[in-house]
Amino acid sequence: FGFWLKDRNRGEAIFAKTDGQPVSAQAARAYLRLMLKKAGIDKKISPHKLRHTYATNLLNAGAELVDIKALLGHESIATTQIYTNVGQERMEKVVGRL
Repeated sequence: FGFWLKDRNRGEAIFAKTDGQPVSAQAARAYLRLMLKKAGIDKKISPHKLRHTYATNLLNAGAELVDIKALLGHESIATTQIYTNVGQERMEKVVGRL
């Protein structure tokens, strides 16, 4: 999925209806709520929260910020830094390298 995102045409919808048109933000949120309910997850999770989680997981897996920036389609690395949360475990690993 990450490779597809990196190589896709920017105008191409990530999630599309059967006619190829992009789904609305409202429809994406409704579908996510349905999937969470089916999975038995009783948390308020938004597509935007999933985007933050994706970025943080990439960072924790060792991805460089510049690569995460490209995958998220950001123009600025500063925006990408907002999306990535540096956890306690990661900070301890970094300090442990000293």
